[in-house]
Amino acid sequence: MVKLALYLSLLISSFMMFNAPWIAALVYSIVSVMQPQYIWFWAFEDFSVFTVSAVITILAWFVQAFKGNIRWEVYKSGQFKGVVLLTIIFHISNALTPYETYFSLVSGDLVVDILTTIAIMYFIVLPLINDEDTIKFFGFMYIFVVVYYAYWANDHYLANNWSQFTMGRLLGPRGSPYADGNVTSIVLTSGLGFVMFGARYFQKNWMKIGLLLTIPFIWHALILFASRGALISAAAVTLFFAMVVKSKVLNIGMAVGFVVMLVWQGGMLTERTTNTVEQAQSESSDKPLNPRLVSWSVGIDIAMEYPLLGAGPQRFQYASRDLYPGKSPHVAHNTFLNFAANTGLIAGFIYLSFFWISYKQFKYVKKRVPDNSTFSYINFSCMSGLCGYFTGAFFLDLIIFEPFYFLLVLISANYYLVKNSKTLEHNSAAEIAEDKNVKVVKPGKIIA
Repeated sequence: MVKLALYLSLLISSFMMFNAPWIAALVYSIVSVMQPQYIWFWAFEDFSVFTVSAVITILAWFVQAFKGNIRWEVYKSGQFKGVVLLTIIFHISNALTPYETYFSLVSGDLVVDILTTIAIMYFIVLPLINDEDTIKFFGFMYIFVVVYYAYWANDHYLANNWSQFTMGRLLGPRGSPYADGNVTSIVLTSGLGFVMFGARYFQKNWMKIGLLLTIPFIWHALILFASRGALISAAAVTLFFAMVVKSKVLNIGMAVGFVVMLVWQGGMLTERTTNTVEQAQSESSDKPLNPRLVSWSVGIDIAMEYPLLGAGPQRFQYASRDLYPGKSPHVAHNTFLNFAANTGLIAGFIYLSFFWISYKQFKYVKKRVPDNSTFSYINFSCMSGLCGYFTGAFFLDLIIFEPFYFLLVLISANYYLVKNSKTLEHNSAAEIAEDKNVKVVKPGKIIA
């Protein structure tokens, strides 16, 4: 069944690249975000679905470019410029690093290659999301990914598949970029908003109820992965949703459900926190409570030592052992510090700028589209996803986390679709005048 769906989707995307190129972009996005070859590994075998789907999408882009259907304006987005600049910095930093490359889960050279691929496919996918009817399917795709991973996690628990657990914590799909349960958790939290706002967006009651009923299973999956950072991330997404919806009944119900889930199944997290405290107290009263604090301190020091280009991609532990021997054997445990220490402060601030640029686009769209329209649904879902991602990234290294770049593609594509949409015609002159590029004059006057 999985093989049939795989070949059918690739076949459809190939045939439709002339009339519906977005299908190729959608299939690629599913492969990129979900990483299905690691879930259904027996079905994919040696077939490189990532490469094939990427090639089809690139061909679809060239077809549309030849037909004159590429909206070049989308490449002016701050997110796209930032991704390109980051990629250039990574290549320069990797070439000029004072440290040799070495393998630490992922080698520095591989990190550069992956980021380069992300930048190329960002360029390809962005203009293929070309209308309102198209972009909603990319939102639905994230619903599918989140719901499936929630099912995948709960299924291992209910089936007593303890081989997928280590020290009481559920692992992600083995051999995948999400093998660390912490990372899989952020896949769930960065897409949780698509489920929550989907319950508001869909008109049919069975869809609304169905999506609302999946939320406890998503929360339970997060507890199975036992990622404290991901639970804070989920809380951030839930709070964002509550601030937007402002329904007392729904918000109280979700808050109570979240707390009940933590109390009912949260013993694992409590035990981990208690063990951290006991270990710190037994080893030395001089040692900090959490090794993350040490890693953050080392990350700041490395960034100050190599402020321009950093120590080199994926050289954090190498530089830590060289500059501060014995201080911390760990990775950065913070995405900003990973960027800043490994590839320089400029790269770190480019990473932070992604949130600010996306937030400005979010505010622009929010003011100009009808509530609960497709544009509004994508806008709120993406912004909640970025809130969840940046919260989780405060505690984790997620520099080549593809769902993050997918969110950037989607929120910026949505922004440009709204800018060119007739939706703006329905807004008051005062609202439109807030855009610095628009001037409002009295009747009879001419704009110079």
